[in-house]
Amino acid sequence: MSPSHSEIFEEAIKVTPLTSHTYSAHLHQDWCIGNVPHGGYTTAILYRLTTTHFARSDASPYRSKPVLPISFQLSFVRATQVGPATLTVQEVKLGARTSTIQVTLSQDAASKGPQTKVVGYITVSPVETDQEGPVVNGNSILHPNPPSGSKPDGGIDFAALAETGRDGRWTRFPTIPAMAVSQHTELYGALPPSTVQERIKTTVDQWARFRPGGQVPARWTNEALMCLLDLFPMALDRLGAMATSAWTSTNAPEDRQDRSPGPFWFPTVSFNVDLKKSIPNEGAAWLHSRVVTQTLRAGRADLSVEIFDQNGELIAISSQVCMVVGFDRNLKNGNRARPAQGKL
Repeated sequence: MSPSHSEIFEEAIKVTPLTSHTYSAHLHQDWCIGNVPHGGYTTAILYRLTTTHFARSDASPYRSKPVLPISFQLSFVRATQVGPATLTVQEVKLGARTSTIQVTLSQDAASKGPQTKVVGYITVSPVETDQEGPVVNGNSILHPNPPSGSKPDGGIDFAALAETGRDGRWTRFPTIPAMAVSQHTELYGALPPSTVQERIKTTVDQWARFRPGGQVPARWTNEALMCLLDLFPMALDRLGAMATSAWTSTNAPEDRQDRSPGPFWFPTVSFNVDLKKSIPNEGAAWLHSRVVTQTLRAGRADLSVEIFDQNGELIAISSQVCMVVGFDRNLKNGNRARPAQGKL
């Protein structure tokens, strides 16, 4: 019997206790970009590490009450690799309302021994406090407006979108072979403009469904949300257009004829997440991402993401710094096929 979609994701983010403060995990090949495990997928493992640690920690101030991570500040100091990883937890501050831990993901490097790959701080709060106090929303109207759907008010017919892959200006984005992690989602957006300069100016919106293993759609969970915060091929297409424009403007015409820019890889340097609202236990069928890049400079770019549910309520905000490098840097970790020129 084939594993269910939930079993596929559970196995991918499985965390096993070794001691009171150390755990093991295994980073899977089919959650990679090229040969490097996807940063959002790695963050989902750290989310699971956090909830697992507080559920079993004798020092936890919450007396076995479930907790929710509410913020992440992570540094990806080296590229992770497929295979086993050791996770360690240091309790920095334990409090009644919030607690903060330092987490480290380490892996063995050939002939170099254990290396720190990801390090950072995660803050948690008891689940019960997520329901306390008043809720005041600021201005949640997006500018510019997202692409319109087929409904008279511009809304999306999600049943039609799921069945046909199209609704209004929205269309399903194809899976990218070099991004194995993309097989676990259905992503929908507007077709990108044809010219580089138009693509640079385009704000990127996407709707997404979760489908681990490429099977029937599942529902987004808080852990799966970590993957989505770092999964936006259409925004990377825009970032690739920015990199192409920068390459064209800084190279002589004769150099441009000899070779084309790209394909590019955008490894994460730092990743910060602010979780505004937890996803209900029953999960969410669809989530909307808006992804913005302000500037690419010196091979370094910013990416900010806002995620909303179908009611337009803000679920999470993330910001990250990424490098813009040749995809060959990614392929040093293995022998996966080179992607099409200029694309991930």
